[in-house]
Amino acid sequence: MEAPKLFISYSWSSQAHEQWVINLATELTESGVHVILDKWDLKEGNDSVAFMERMVTDPKITKVVIICDEVYASKADGRNGGVGTETQIISREVYENQDQGKFVAVIAEKDMQGNAYLPTYYKSRIYIDLSEPDKYNENFEQLLRWIYDKPLHERPALGKRPSFLDESNGISLGT
Repeated sequence: MEAPKLFISYSWSSQAHEQWVINLATELTESGVHVILDKWDLKEGNDSVAFMERMVTDPKITKVVIICDEVYASKADGRNGGVGTETQIISREVYENQDQGKFVAVIAEKDMQGNAYLPTYYKSRIYIDLSEPDKYNENFEQLLRWIYDKPLHERPALGKRPSFLDESNGISLGT
């Protein structure tokens, strides 16, 4: 089985955040995921906009993780910088593409009220929260299950129609 290919979209918010993203990418790689990350794959002389477009639209890239923090959400909504460019590409793909299973937001930080920082185009969608250290392992497993299309809860096989529904004998009330 070929390793799933995953692109990580994120904002260069701070050195600490960039290191958090690299650590996540490393952990995913160690779990058998072929991670495509600008720090590893975008080289000097490459066209960064073409790189982003290819990562989001390439059918060989089966998953795209959107790392959301305050800076990402702000840049996405304001269409600023590289995040703004990616947002124009990603939001179009999210809305036009019937297969919504290619994109997921991963929460890296929350506001003071405990609300996830999300771009407007993603607010109604389900996300994975990696912002809380005490729930990180459990939610990292959820992320891996999403990447590998192996959900924790699967629909059981549809059973057969009960035979008593097809019997002509009616219930007698004995009157």
